[in-house]
Amino acid sequence: MQYRRVEVTGRERVPPTGPVVVVANHFNSLVDSLAVIVACPRRLSPLAKAPLFENPLLRPFLRAAGAVPVHRTDESPEGGKGVRAHAAMLDACRQRLAEGHALIIFPEGVSQPRPKLMPLRAGAAHVALSLGSPVHVVPLGLVYDPPARRRGTLLARFGEPFVADGATAGPRRPAAIALTRRIEESLRALLAEAESQADLDALRTVETAFSQERGAPAATLEARHTALQRFARGLADLRRLHPGVVDEIRAETEALQRALALAGIPLEVVDEAYTPGKVAIFLAKHGLGLLLTAPLALAAAALTLPVRVLGDVVFMRGGRATEDVWALHRMAGEAVLLLASALVAAAALALAWGPWAGVAGLLAIPVLFAFLVLWRDWREHVRVRVRAFLLLAGGALRKDLQRRRRALCERVLAAAKLLS
Repeated sequence: MQYRRVEVTGRERVPPTGPVVVVANHFNSLVDSLAVIVACPRRLSPLAKAPLFENPLLRPFLRAAGAVPVHRTDESPEGGKGVRAHAAMLDACRQRLAEGHALIIFPEGVSQPRPKLMPLRAGAAHVALSLGSPVHVVPLGLVYDPPARRRGTLLARFGEPFVADGATAGPRRPAAIALTRRIEESLRALLAEAESQADLDALRTVETAFSQERGAPAATLEARHTALQRFARGLADLRRLHPGVVDEIRAETEALQRALALAGIPLEVVDEAYTPGKVAIFLAKHGLGLLLTAPLALAAAALTLPVRVLGDVVFMRGGRATEDVWALHRMAGEAVLLLASALVAAAALALAWGPWAGVAGLLAIPVLFAFLVLWRDWREHVRVRVRAFLLLAGGALRKDLQRRRRALCERVLAAAKLLS
């Protein structure tokens, strides 16, 4: 319910058997762990910060997932006890690998909602080398768009695996440093990095503009991200050599973004054909469906109102609405309240009409919640298309937006020539 589209590429690169360490970027708190569990074809044991095991709501799920508590010697206030706990964690990881299991490690060490990889800690390398025999290391890039809002997209990209062998790697410390560097390079190859989220949003606008000008918009998240990576690397080179040109491109991009925001339409619909016949068929199909299902959506909105509202309010009032954990807290709040609402409804219906009515109530609340989420997606799809038809069909706005888009692409092409 959080992400309207989840795409996984390179899943076949994960070895089906044997010890494996999956290393991933850490953008979205514990949601990253959930994303990896969904994406990976193997069962994974995540490494999680030890304080998370003190949370009574999270502890059962961490235990069920086979999570290993992480104690860092440089952060523990317990002195020798912290060192022993850290050693116990390495032993637990070594035991899992020796049994042929797979681990997931986020070598950045902390979750950070920035579109740039942070310096990696050496823990993942030490774990991989600790077995003293070959371990497959599989890089995984997690890409969220948009990063914090509901109903975004998630792309999980598995990179080429490589082998780390503690028996042949040489002295442990230099070997861990070299392996950490290789892990960092493999993760950077999977991500589109930028100096800020605004820069990354601008790059996405540029990517969409170019794909439309070519007449072949990318159909998959993977194809879009691959193009985005090329633009991100070009922008980094351009910023280093010609920073003034970057400012010009940014201004051109922001002008196009502002025009789209004022119109209330996305760039993706600018070129769509809006003939009266196509619009009539579209409205007959989707508009009628929305009207017929609107009473059920209204009932679902009323019955799930506490879940949707309080799921946000409870965690925001607790002062935990930071960007990196926002999606997790929203999901957790909705899940807990959804379960509570379903149990209350089931109990009330069971007392009034019997156990089968209680079972129906237990299932009805989650189903209505899911229906409402999908119905709102459907309504937004219709709203955008109708607004685009009213604003773009036979008017000057389409030509103006296309002119702005063309000017942006020409600006970027001229900048590319400076790098060639």
